[in-house]
Amino acid sequence: MNILLSKKGVIKISFLLSFSLFFSWLSAERFLGVDRDYLQYLSFFESLTPSYDGRFEIGFVGLSLFIKSLGLSFGVLLFISALISLSQKFYLIYQGPNKAFWVVVYLLMLFPLHEMTQIRASTAIGFGYLSLFFAIRENLSVRVVVLGVLSVLFHWTLLVFIPFIVFVKFFKMRKFSIVVSLIAFPTVVTYLSLSFLSYLNPQVENIINTASEMHANPFSSRMIIFIIIISIGMANINKIKSDFLPWFYLSVFGISFWYGMVELPVFAHRIFELTMFSCFLWVPSLPKYSRAIAMSLLAVLSIYLFINALYLDPLFRSDL
Repeated sequence: MNILLSKKGVIKISFLLSFSLFFSWLSAERFLGVDRDYLQYLSFFESLTPSYDGRFEIGFVGLSLFIKSLGLSFGVLLFISALISLSQKFYLIYQGPNKAFWVVVYLLMLFPLHEMTQIRASTAIGFGYLSLFFAIRENLSVRVVVLGVLSVLFHWTLLVFIPFIVFVKFFKMRKFSIVVSLIAFPTVVTYLSLSFLSYLNPQVENIINTASEMHANPFSSRMIIFIIIISIGMANINKIKSDFLPWFYLSVFGISFWYGMVELPVFAHRIFELTMFSCFLWVPSLPKYSRAIAMSLLAVLSIYLFINALYLDPLFRSDL
């Protein structure tokens, strides 16, 4: 029976929507504190006019203009952005097992970083992942294309998702050449593409100029744990079903990009953070004991990253 027609399915979807609404409200209220980008976005929203010609992408600008035209506040923009992001990610989590576990891990690991800080990116990520999810099932359908375009219109870095969406059939294959390509591709192509990206978005040049101000630790707990998890995936690649392989390859790409671009930490962190959620979607397909190890590592890491975001290297402040 179609889940939308069953009583149990309606209850679950209602709970999922309520959960998304609640945490979107918490995000809009900035209950953890004010993030480092808050004042920048607030200033953007308050000064926004239809003639805006700044660095933010057209999708985000359009949403902001629509909300402002209705006489609504900046808080509504924060709420809607978080709702778009969370509802799509929770929907994807809902498709697999251990839903409560993955939701909690998401809220500890990625919620503070995405919905509470990276407003544009978090919205774009929701569209990007949903586009790839439907591409795995339908190839290039209309909604796959629409969602893919929307993701790029909200944040240009989602361009890295496009090959996975367009060539999804290729990424359903188990080939060693795919892994090798994903490891080599980030370093070679990214350096060749920086000038082109700068042309697409002037923000790129500013990011490059300030890249040296950020620190990239190749031996951080986050990177080591993700390397271990991806290694577990590699060891079980013949047991991962083809529909989960695109998510696995996306994880391989993300961590390869990070190490390939370690001298430009802003780029490295940004792309890797786009791909972190993919682990939530392929790890459930691992064999029992491998899955248990990977889930345990992610649980420990999520607790550490949450503590780090609040106390060790705070993302938020409460004095504004």
